Amino acid sequence: MASSVTRLPRLLALSGIGGALEFFDFVIFLFLAPVISKNFFPPDTPEWLADLHVLGIFAAGYVFRPLGGLIMAHFGDRSGRKQVFLFSILLMAFATTGIALIPSYSTAGWLAPILLVFLRMMQGAAIGGEAPGAWTFVAEHVAPRHLALACSFMSSSLIAGVLMASLVTMAVHSYFSPAAMLDYGWRVPFVVAGVLGLLGALLRRWLSETPVFLRAREQRAIAKRLPILIVLRSHWEAISISVVATWILSAVVIVTTLMTPLILQKQYHFDPQAALAISAFGSPFVCVGGICAGYVADRAGLGRYFMFASLPFATANYLFYSYVDPASGNVYLLYGLSSFFNGMVGAIPCFMVRAFPGSVRFTGISLSYNVTFAVFGGLTPVVIGALLPTSPLSHMYYLLAVAIGIFLLGAYAVVRPSAVRYRSARDENLAI
Repeated sequence: MASSVTRLPRLLALSGIGGALEFFDFVIFLFLAPVISKNFFPPDTPEWLADLHVLGIFAAGYVFRPLGGLIMAHFGDRSGRKQVFLFSILLMAFATTGIALIPSYSTAGWLAPILLVFLRMMQGAAIGGEAPGAWTFVAEHVAPRHLALACSFMSSSLIAGVLMASLVTMAVHSYFSPAAMLDYGWRVPFVVAGVLGLLGALLRRWLSETPVFLRAREQRAIAKRLPILIVLRSHWEAISISVVATWILSAVVIVTTLMTPLILQKQYHFDPQAALAISAFGSPFVCVGGICAGYVADRAGLGRYFMFASLPFATANYLFYSYVDPASGNVYLLYGLSSFFNGMVGAIPCFMVRAFPGSVRFTGISLSYNVTFAVFGGLTPVVIGALLPTSPLSHMYYLLAVAIGIFLLGAYAVVRPSAVRYRSARDENLAI
């Protein structure tokens, strides 16, 4: 017993560090969007159009998520979780380092944004296997009564990667002059991200295969048919639950975390340094809020917790986006409060982990999560970015709609508890 107690924190720590480093690689692009837009498009491009182009390239990463995620999930369900978990971070490190080496538009012309799109798609393929693999991996190492906490811990580690990206971006903006930042300084975070990605891969070599997969292999409960066909034929309720859960997760992460620096600059007239500082300030609250949410959800029940939590989520975001003001000192208080309650979506993946059986869990989560994230994750920043000039609070209205979705998802889990009953691979005969 003692060995398992010491091994579990180590496993969560190693998994979490790797996830944080990979998400750092993925989101650093968005934080540097204003600088990137000036390097990869003609100098006479209007600022708003260049920003929209860069957000479109950011969205391109989401387009490739489903394909990359499904390929990795297939091998994860058939050959094991660990090797896929390692491959995803190596692919991310390679693509991120490549972005650091791309020539600018002034040197390579239109080849520059084409290469940027290609490498961004590689990043998307890598991240497509990361989050589903991470939630599957950690959930299958813990007891069912700790599933929400394990999922929220992993989700919080991914948000920690966003915090790292914010801090590194702030550091390079402080160190380099605006001219140097535009010339070569923007490349430094991508170099750092690539190196850290390789470090994450080295750490993941120490992880062990999940007990659920090892037991499934011993009992010949590994699906012999294509896992995706099994999912599409037999698990539409689980897919539907996961689609709603992913929409909620994508909306909250993108609007309240990834787009916050841009929204604060464009709509509330914060300077770039202040906007990044506020974003960085909120990230620890998101992490703590996520872990607290997982702890409470494991004890109160997943459905009941999210029904209750939808109200403070809506209230906190309404207060922040309605009353934030550069001239006021309340911005940190309001953003810290909203970030804490936004963190509850860290436990949302527990719905997905519970909805699918072990033999097709990786594929089921990857299909639902990545396709939904490709649609909503890719379109959300573009649509909100286009609406902001004419509807300054469009982002807040969107989050209020998300609060309704959170309540309904929790209510469904209460009404149909069998839909989110955790199942191992041996619970269904899928091997034939």
